[in-house]
Amino acid sequence: MYQPPTILLFLGRLHPLLVHLPIGMLAALAALEIAASRPRFKNAGASAGYILVLAAPLAVVTAACGWLLSLAGGYDETLLAWHKWLGTATAAASLVTAVFFQCGKTRAYRASLFVTVSLLLVAGHLGGSLTHGSDYLTRYAPESVKKLLGLTAADKTSEPVSSAELLTRPVFAGIIEPIFLSKCVICHGPAKSKGGLRLDSFAAAQRGGKNGEVFRPGDAAQSPLVQRALLSAGDDDHMPPAGKPQLSRAELARLQWWINAGAPVTNRLGELRPPPEVLAVPSAR
Repeated sequence: MYQPPTILLFLGRLHPLLVHLPIGMLAALAALEIAASRPRFKNAGASAGYILVLAAPLAVVTAACGWLLSLAGGYDETLLAWHKWLGTATAAASLVTAVFFQCGKTRAYRASLFVTVSLLLVAGHLGGSLTHGSDYLTRYAPESVKKLLGLTAADKTSEPVSSAELLTRPVFAGIIEPIFLSKCVICHGPAKSKGGLRLDSFAAAQRGGKNGEVFRPGDAAQSPLVQRALLSAGDDDHMPPAGKPQLSRAELARLQWWINAGAPVTNRLGELRPPPEVLAVPSAR
């Protein structure tokens, strides 16, 4: 398997650091041009040239770093391809916009700026989907907004249930899948699968990733999924990584119990006679 040089991956990781600079500059430039269309703020665009001198080269460098970052893999290929090419188109459009401005072609400049910002919005949305999951914009939206968008399906990560109801559910769907969906699929899901690992379904989790299995049925202590969760928060191998929602003690205990029980899937939870602590947390959200 091809492993890109570490220097390229290092430069690629500058992408998240740089990307907000051209975004902010181009958004500010568009806002200034809109303001300049009103007589009261007719001089609002006086700094456009200075902004473009910085924004256009930054957009190009940011896009280049994004291409290098993509070499690390672990992303949905289709989503990544769209993000890469739209990001490149945004950088190219920003250069064209700067040329039109320098040539004094005001109408062409403003039209090009509109195209650039439009591309930026779409590319930015796709970038957010790659990093945070395809539902990152709607995950915490009000129910009225979800209903308007047709996203009213039950949220498995936070649906409150009673202990009695939970006992009738398949063990994986009842207490394990909600953990994976709330704490793991941001980095190990369909949009982004770091290390080739997906945890959005039992079958995917069972396949493991590039480094092999992540859990050993019957032996939680030797399961990488548990071992990484038990590492100190400052360890680079600790999962979930710093800055992401962490597993609670109760969630970790549920994972350990489930693996030690043989990682059952379709068995009803009540059939397995789990200890009280396994039932307590899910019923309280």
